[in-house]
Amino acid sequence: MDSGSSADWSRLDRVLQKATDTFRLAAVEEDFQMVGLLCREAFISLAQTIYDGSRHQTVDGVVPSITDSKRMLEAFFAVDLPGASNEASRRHARAAVSLADSLVHRRIASYRDAALCLEATTSTVNLAFILTGRAEKERILPVVVEPFRIPELHDPILEKVVEHYKAQGEEPVLRLFESRDVRLAEGYRLAYYPGTRREGWAGYHAGRYEHLLMLKPRG
Repeated sequence: MDSGSSADWSRLDRVLQKATDTFRLAAVEEDFQMVGLLCREAFISLAQTIYDGSRHQTVDGVVPSITDSKRMLEAFFAVDLPGASNEASRRHARAAVSLADSLVHRRIASYRDAALCLEATTSTVNLAFILTGRAEKERILPVVVEPFRIPELHDPILEKVVEHYKAQGEEPVLRLFESRDVRLAEGYRLAYYPGTRREGWAGYHAGRYEHLLMLKPRG
């Protein structure tokens, strides 16, 4: 477990990306529960990366197991975010871990449940990135940037975004989420909402967004 500059963040990055991809395609209760499971795994990976037993004394004095993310993260934030002024941040981290555990066992899990869990997980991870110096060292974007959602395919906002890219000589198109990886491999690019790094999601139907705004390959 290493919270220094040599820390290996790769497992955490992979599981967070998997949680994000699962959330994007989630349609039924079991899918939403899987988001919770992946968020819980993300917390375990985060804890194993940043917890240092020589620095981080657990609150109850119990030596945590290698999967006891709750104790490890609580100890980390108690040391790296000390004092009454940081209690809100510490409380947020504790609640995020509990939220993931709760979602895993919620048989009637919903889109909102999964969205709240993923958001809480991501923000807690970003706190750790700031405290360990990763955010500054790598100049990374937040792990998850909230997409720009456009429920209707004929929404004027979507039309304005399309016109924005056409004015730049690009050819924006809507593609099904299921073809995302294939399209990226073919040279398509994500069409972010202008001025941001927010993906453009469109066409809400049957509990999920079906389309992703992309740019056709040039040439």
